[in-house]
Formats: sequence, C-alpha cells, structure tokens
Amino acid sequence: MKLLLPGVLLLSLLPASAQPAANTKDALPAEKQADLVRLGGQLLVAGKAYDYDRHLADDIGPRLTGSENYGKAATWAESEFKRLGLSNVHTESWEMPATWEPETLATARMIKPHEQRLHLESEGWSPSTPEGGVRGNIFYQKGLTPEAVKANAAQIKDAVVLIDGESLQGDDGEEKPLLFGQLFDALRLIGEEGARGLIFGLGTTNNAPSLIGNDGFTGNLANIPCGNLGREDTLLLRRLLNDGPVEVEFSFKNKTREHVKVDNVVAEIPGSGSNGEYVIVGGHLDSWNTGTGAQDNGTGASTVLAVAAAVKGAGLTPRRTMRFILFGGEEQGLIGSVHYARDHDAELDKCVGDFVSDSGAEAPKGWYVFGRKDESDALAPLKPLLSSLDAGGVTDEAEHTFQTDEAPFLVKGVPSYVLWTPFEKYMTLHHKPSDTFDKVDERDLNLGAAVVGLTAYAVADAPTTLKHLDGAAVEDEFKNLKVLEQYKDLQDHKMF
Repeated sequence: MKLLLPGVLLLSLLPASAQPAANTKDALPAEKQADLVRLGGQLLVAGKAYDYDRHLADDIGPRLTGSENYGKAATWAESEFKRLGLSNVHTESWEMPATWEPETLATARMIKPHEQRLHLESEGWSPSTPEGGVRGNIFYQKGLTPEAVKANAAQIKDAVVLIDGESLQGDDGEEKPLLFGQLFDALRLIGEEGARGLIFGLGTTNNAPSLIGNDGFTGNLANIPCGNLGREDTLLLRRLLNDGPVEVEFSFKNKTREHVKVDNVVAEIPGSGSNGEYVIVGGHLDSWNTGTGAQDNGTGASTVLAVAAAVKGAGLTPRRTMRFILFGGEEQGLIGSVHYARDHDAELDKCVGDFVSDSGAEAPKGWYVFGRKDESDALAPLKPLLSSLDAGGVTDEAEHTFQTDEAPFLVKGVPSYVLWTPFEKYMTLHHKPSDTFDKVDERDLNLGAAVVGLTAYAVADAPTTLKHLDGAAVEDEFKNLKVLEQYKDLQDHKMF
C-alpha cells in the first residue's frame, strides 16, 4: 500500500485531458498505465535525486576526471547501486592519457598600460607556468582556424594570445558551425608558433572564468600554459588594445599524472525477456573544479541513480533490461562514453534506447530527438503523462548534438534521447564557480527525473522497438540537422 500511494496521488493530479483515452491507437494498456503512474509517483513524491545531488556537490565536491574526488564519487555510486539491490553492479575502466588538478591558486595581473589584478584560473589540462610565470604583450586572435593562426604567426610569437567568443566567428564576423577538431588544431598551432601563453576569455558574467579544457578532446595536456579569464576583464583588455599595447602576467602550478585508469560505473535492473535487449539511462559523473558540479552534471548523475531507486522502489520489472551508466571524462570530450560504446560495439544492436540527462535542473520541456520522427512517434503513448508534467514536447534543435554522452551511441545508429530543459540559467552556471547546489530547485529536478524514468521504462517495456540506423542513414540524419560537417570533423580527428 505504501508503494501505491505516490502513484495514486500522481494519477489524481493529472488533468482530465491528460488521461489516456480509451480505445485510441496510441493509448497505453491500463496495466502499463498504472505501472508508469506508480513509477512517476516514486520519482515525484519519494524521489531521491535532490539528496543524491546534494551529496555529490556538497559532501564529495568537484569531480575532475581521474581526481581523488572522482574516485570517491565512483565508489559511492557503486555502493549505492548495490544498496538499492541492482544487479551486475561493477566498474569498467579506461585509460586517461593525463589527469589534471590545480595545485596552487592562479594569480594574474595587467602590467601595462596600468597595474590591475585580473580574475583568472588555470584552464583545464594546462601545464603549469614556468618558474616566475608567463609574461608578455597581449595579441588578440580573431579567427580560430589553423589558417587564421598561420596568417598571424609573426604576431603570435612571444605573445600572450587572447581569444574570446568573437574569435570563434572568424574574420568576417559570420556565425559558423563550431568545428571542435579544427578549433583544437588551431589552439595547438598557437603553441607551436611560439606563443608564451594562451588566455581564454569565454566567461559570461561576474568576472567568473568558464572552463572548457584545452586537451583536444583526448585527455592530453595542452602544449603551452593556458589561463581562463573572467568576462569583464576580457572586455577591458579588448578595449585597451584599441589604444596601444597591453602587457599581462599570470602564474599557477598544476598537478598532473600520466596513464591513469578511470572508472565508468554500471548497474542493471534485469528485464523479464531473454533476448538480451536493453536501454541505457546515462549521465556523466565528472565535473569541472571551479564550482561543485551541482548542475553539470550532478543533476544528471543524480537522475540516473534516482530512476534506478524508483524502479526498484515501485517493484517494477520491464521487458528489457535497464542499464544505468555513470560516465567519466565527459568534460574532456565524452571519453568515458566513447570508450564504453567502443568496448560494447558488438552488443549495441541490442540497445533499443539511450536516455541521457546533462542540461541542468530547470523544469523539463521534453526530449531532444535529433530529427528522428520514429523517436517522436514512439513517445505518443506517453504524451498524456509527459504533458501532465509540462514535458510533452520534442525538439530537433541540434546545436549540442555532439556535446554530451548520447553522441557515441547516436553515431552508431542507436535510438538516442537527451532530456530537453531550458538553457538560460544553465549557461550562466555550468563550468563556473557558481555551479553549486544552492542553484538546484528540488521540484524541477524531480520533474526531470520523472520524465527520464517514465520514458526509459516505457521504452524498456514496450512491445516493439525502434530500428537502428545504418551509417548512411546516420549521415542523412546529420545532414538534415545541419551537423554533418561537425560530425565529419570529429570523425577526421578520431573522436568517434
């Protein structure tokens, strides 16, 4: 009776228009409807996502891939899956070429045209500065392609190179697709052309550095010291450059290790079927270090754990296995999920759905479906339940297609979904010192966990499955989404 109460409560909250109509083509059978309502109640009324996120953010703290804190988080998540009674709980290791952690606080100042403190952090995967720091005149690099860098080779030599959001637009100011492979080629070339250091000015507000990592999406160290500067200081340097030379210096010491084993954490709720099919419920466990990773991606990691807890708590067994995965190395280029997809390539044809949460804890709107109409159609039986949570929508918006852990499965043709939430608040927090637990709204986080749990369970329990796309169909999908050039760029740089 205790387990039924949340489901009954959720059903009573649904508006009449959200109740599945009888005898309609897409209506869920009454028994399956009751299962989902019970599961939704577990997630909304008895959900653990908020407590899980608080523990990750406050008790464990920032979780740089390969760091001691990341190890603590992985050990804790593994033990929690076991405590919940999941099956096949284990870790799967992969190698990181280098790990990185700040050892000292960064210091930075402008020397000319006047002295002033600057708000700077070491960029992720930067080597330490030399003894005495990096000092030099600022050169602003407009255009971040290898060709643009080579054109400015004379000015780059012995300079501290500054780049910002405008640098990504190119010399003509035109907005262009962000090609990560070419971007990292350009950043590496800046070091090869003799720059003393590199400063990223990509923050949004409040002079808070916004780390992105300069590791080429490989987990290797950058070839020159790289700092990350707050937005207001970046704008100041840009203005002063209009009037003459600007000289700066910065210093920091980082701790690095080579060839480090990093764990993904995996657990399962076995399905009742025997054909080996499964769905993935995933998110990344790692974070950046300036904040505590509460939004990026404590919310996603806590959602994975909360869905597992709710399915167990509701006493449900789907047709297909539900596999819960917490990936490492997402912030360094999806390294953990890329390794997982490669290591499990022979069984990916059995994966009938991949559900990833990595967009913070604002109230969900629905799902990213990456141009697949069949994925949208598969949600039709769930539309009344999801709409009752104001999350019945789907979007083909593709800007972030290759920026979270669904991508290594998507490129293999696996039906893939990413939780769709508004980005306005998230973009002011993630990768910044302000990414802390006080920004997480419990109601909104529980709503997102409910959307993930209901959808993933429904697909795991559905009588039929979506097809996998072959390579040509995947490329057609990306062409329609206008991200084929990005995909080819990442392929050329051996990311997938």
